[in-house]
Amino acid sequence: MKLRINQLSTAPPYADLPSDLSGYAVTLDLSHSDAAHEATLGGLISEIRARGASRVVITGTPRELQGTHTHAA
Repeated sequence: MKLRINQLSTAPPYADLPSDLSGYAVTLDLSHSDAAHEATLGGLISEIRARGASRVVITGTPRELQGTHTHAA
């Protein structure tokens, strides 16, 4: 499932987001978003995971988003 963040409510209660995402890999396409949308991304990812998504992929941004980088141990 691919969602464009500018086509989705980025504030709770996320009315445009399907209630059951069980097992879905959700791609958030940020190519048409602005800084205000990106600022709410953490809450949106948490909500997507809470609705059962198995994976969240972020595309469409040339820079690394804060909090998305994992460090090797």
